[in-house]
Amino acid sequence: MTEVRVGLVEFGKALHDSVTVPGLGELPGGQVSVGRAVRGARARLLRRDRVLADNLRLGIMVRKKFFSSEVEPVTDAGFVKDVYVAAGWAGLGRGDSLELYTDDQVGPDLSRQDSVAQVVAPGYDQLTGFHVQVVVRDGVLRFGSLVTLSRGGQPMRVLGLFGPGPVPELRTGQQGTVLLGFQCDVPPMAGDTLTAFHEPAHDHLERREGVAVVHGVSDLAGGSVVAAVEVPEGRASLFTVGTRARVLRPAGTTFNERSTVVASDLRILSLASGGVAAPTNGGARTFTVGLAYRDLRQNDTIEAYVPADAVALAPPPSPAPPLLDVNSASGPELARVLSPEQVTKALELRRRQGGFPDVEAFGVAVGLQPHEIVRLRKQATAGRVTFRETGVRQLDI
Repeated sequence: MTEVRVGLVEFGKALHDSVTVPGLGELPGGQVSVGRAVRGARARLLRRDRVLADNLRLGIMVRKKFFSSEVEPVTDAGFVKDVYVAAGWAGLGRGDSLELYTDDQVGPDLSRQDSVAQVVAPGYDQLTGFHVQVVVRDGVLRFGSLVTLSRGGQPMRVLGLFGPGPVPELRTGQQGTVLLGFQCDVPPMAGDTLTAFHEPAHDHLERREGVAVVHGVSDLAGGSVVAAVEVPEGRASLFTVGTRARVLRPAGTTFNERSTVVASDLRILSLASGGVAAPTNGGARTFTVGLAYRDLRQNDTIEAYVPADAVALAPPPSPAPPLLDVNSASGPELARVLSPEQVTKALELRRRQGGFPDVEAFGVAVGLQPHEIVRLRKQATAGRVTFRETGVRQLDI
């Protein structure tokens, strides 16, 4: 199964910035701006144009009851609904977004362990889901850690640590309570092992440079296409030749909008605006994009991005044409820079004296004007020759 984007929660757009959940504290509030928010969904954190974290989980989701200050658990929420969530990341705030997705093929790296804890006693609450009392046997268990249970299930996030009050971490030998919420595929039991995994430190995972919607496609030879695109209102519009791109194909309605990633790690081969090719779209809202992806369709979305560990690749520069050697070039080659009369004169002078010591002497000999000689310096050189008069070899430095 490929990645499917199922929803977007934007923080700072809810009626209340946060709500208080008994026994847990404050949860930040967001509005479901795209698709649906489903409890337990995988999520990545977007802050402006950066992806700061991946493999988060929508572990707890509540909303305020109508005409009440109390909160109630919800399993899913649709378009323009306010939700208050715990996802295993501290500091969610205004301007942040959680991009919700499903992907059964690509999972987090579970190759390095950070800590191992023993489950002493499990518990459950209708509002906040599963929690377990643990003893840390080895390493450090932290808030937000990526964890698994020994009896199976998808990786989860530590949504809270208490010992008894909120704590940032539990070290070897310490006891405390781990909040897992509604992420558990199998209910935790006494005797289970809770393993936490190491995640490399990073400023961000990816930079999102721009999105554009396809309005028309022209098929080219060699497996590539050129697409006429338009940037949606309010979205970023920076596209650069050589950077990566992925193609998303929309499905569903406004209230249940989904997008499937049908291609990734493509390269933007060309850009043009108003029929003029350019290295970037220059902020233009409508332009054309060249991609090596034949299945591109109308209404697809092209998303330009740069991974944190990669540099946007500029297209290789066109090789400069070789300099014309005035002492060995043929008549047709000299005709690229000289008139027919000047070519005849150059060939005759070269035959009589064996060549020219430099480009300037060549230009003067054939009758070029000073500004023409300046231009010729960028196009020509004078190779080594042997002059009949002296036998001295001349090298143009």
